[in-house]
Amino acid sequence: MRAHRLSGLYLITMPVADLFERVELALQLGVRTLQYRGKDEAPARQLQLAGELRQLCRQYGALFMVNDSIQLARECAADGVHLGQGDGNVAVARKVLGADALVGMSTHCLAEAVAAEEQGADYIGFGCLFPTGTKTDTTAASLHELPRVRRAVRLPIVGIGGIDADNAGRVLQAGADAVAVISAVMQAAHPADAIRRILQSCQTA
Repeated sequence: MRAHRLSGLYLITMPVADLFERVELALQLGVRTLQYRGKDEAPARQLQLAGELRQLCRQYGALFMVNDSIQLARECAADGVHLGQGDGNVAVARKVLGADALVGMSTHCLAEAVAAEEQGADYIGFGCLFPTGTKTDTTAASLHELPRVRRAVRLPIVGIGGIDADNAGRVLQAGADAVAVISAVMQAAHPADAIRRILQSCQTA
């Protein structure tokens, strides 16, 4: 598995007019994991965007993940899939995508993190750590619980939820291996500056 490569900035997409420009900029600046999240797009559009983003990631040697949909991950030949608590289980994803696929799972508490490891997940997302407007159905998770999760599981941990350059370092210091970022990059007025600041925060944590 390639979960050991998860570190620093884990970028998650959202629908924006200049999606590919922002993604390529992030890859040029050193981001090595991208997750496509396009729940509101039509299925054909999802497949088109996922395929094009996967190609872009290949050019830069980055991992390409798909959010929630095992089927879409298979159809676009993604490196793996990231599952929410209600999006299926690791065994099914592994059966569909193959033994080499990377399978992550969202968790919100210590018990879910331990359960994800027991299911065979390659890494976990842990959050929502800070207030965020990107997702309205999130479950809050305490940054203070992250060190407990770190001690309890051997899997790489990706902190998520309201993370930006100002708090990314705190998340890594608390035990995360990487920080998942959406709006702090995808909606930034100056994305290059935002990406550089987050990467710097990750490097100095």
